Amino acid sequence: IVYRAFWEFKDKHYPPPVFALTGCLLVVLAVVIYSIVWQRREKVGVFDSSRVLAVWQDIMGGFIGLDLSMFGWQKLFHLQFFTPLARLDEPFSSFSGEALTWAYFGDSYPLTCVIGIFQITGAFLLLFRRTRLFGAIFLLPVMLNIVLLNIFYGFEAGDLAHALILLIGLSYLILGHYRRLAAFFFPRNNSIRGSSFIRLVAPKTAIVVFPLLLVLSFGSLDHHPQLTGKYRVQDLSVNGVRSLPASCQDSVLTAVYFEKGDDIVFEFNSLQRRWIGSYRLDRSGGSLVATWRYPAAAKDTLFARLDRGQAGEWRMTGMMGKDSLRMQLALIRKP
Repeated sequence: IVYRAFWEFKDKHYPPPVFALTGCLLVVLAVVIYSIVWQRREKVGVFDSSRVLAVWQDIMGGFIGLDLSMFGWQKLFHLQFFTPLARLDEPFSSFSGEALTWAYFGDSYPLTCVIGIFQITGAFLLLFRRTRLFGAIFLLPVMLNIVLLNIFYGFEAGDLAHALILLIGLSYLILGHYRRLAAFFFPRNNSIRGSSFIRLVAPKTAIVVFPLLLVLSFGSLDHHPQLTGKYRVQDLSVNGVRSLPASCQDSVLTAVYFEKGDDIVFEFNSLQRRWIGSYRLDRSGGSLVATWRYPAAAKDTLFARLDRGQAGEWRMTGMMGKDSLRMQLALIRKP
């Protein structure tokens, strides 16, 4: 936490992070030495372990509360989930997982405030012994969600380590009351003894399994996985005249998308100039028919043939309206 505080204000002429790291190491060393002394003195009956443990839990709750409340207040004052406006106009696919998460949550200030208020409220509850358990349980799903976002969206290792430390600290405060929690959440109910497996377990299992079977019956939306993806158009010829991909003409086809659900997108040199429709593919013969639903002026049906080339490449030849098309499709990205 000390290191984080120095790092947040590194551009304001505070001491360099090496001092914060040294302080953190000294704190860790002091805790290790104290724990050894504690264990030895406890064996000879000098220490009251329950009182000492309560003090350390107070300290841990205070530090976790300080850290989480800092992040909570930052969210309320627009100091987190900030994405430059110029970055928001960049293509969606150019965002890293961390930038994408930052932009998504930052798009809704009310949601940002809710998360911040949750963190501040939970931090306040951690400060008092009477409410500490409730505060830790209250914050556990918040921190678990943050840890999972850090893991699966590729946040920096330091951010992940920071979130894991807070999660472990909350888990420690909760597990200290394991027996009470187990008795509350998993009570022993003797009234169901002797009940049959068929009457109790089978119907409840069916409630969970039936939706799974129903979902499996829908099948996959990816009817043509060998084709699905984004392709760059190369060697494009329209009516026998070769078109240059670098041309600024609006009519130059530069990218083709074969989407799940049998959707197809033609992109003409810009994200703002696209034709969107649906296609049918004959797997045996390779014939493809595409009709367009956007824009309204796109009426020409595409009749084409697809021939597989090298890995990730297809050759498309056909007619769209009165124009003959011939092009090479090079795979750029799979879903």
